[in-house]
Amino acid sequence: MTDTQREFFRIDDQLRLRWQFVDSASPKSGNDRDTELRDLNETLHTMISSAYGVSAVVGEALGLLNRKIELLTEADGDKVLDLALVPVNLSGSGLAFASQTPAEPGQLIDVTLLLLPTNATVTVRAAVVTCDPCDEPQWAYWLRSRFEPEQEFVTEQIVQHVNLRQVQKLSCSRSR
Repeated sequence: MTDTQREFFRIDDQLRLRWQFVDSASPKSGNDRDTELRDLNETLHTMISSAYGVSAVVGEALGLLNRKIELLTEADGDKVLDLALVPVNLSGSGLAFASQTPAEPGQLIDVTLLLLPTNATVTVRAAVVTCDPCDEPQWAYWLRSRFEPEQEFVTEQIVQHVNLRQVQKLSCSRSR
């Protein structure tokens, strides 16, 4: 398997995301309050995903409520969640996405994603694999990245999102 291939099923999508360069010595989480909020959000996301499997309406309502709480918490903490709608190719092992900013292979980045319809916001650390010119006129670069190890919970959330989007796409194609 080459560095640009991934072990998991992948899906083309459009997601709201933001990314930034990180120093390899940078911690993966913030202070204790941020860590507790992240842990609560991860647990809630798992429960919302389960509820979504039972009832799409209940799952989506819980996801919207969770997103509202996140927005209120971020506003209270003076954080701004500024996520652009970006074309992506996503799997449980990595992410390729359009960008205006280039990155060198091997650079570490933190990518924050809004996963719909559960409205879960996740941040995953990844290493850039390649950076090529983008075919889409509004974007300059196409970055391919591989998720760093030891982020199992976050990558599981991403896998759940990929699976859910695939089910939605299959459902739409069957109803045509």
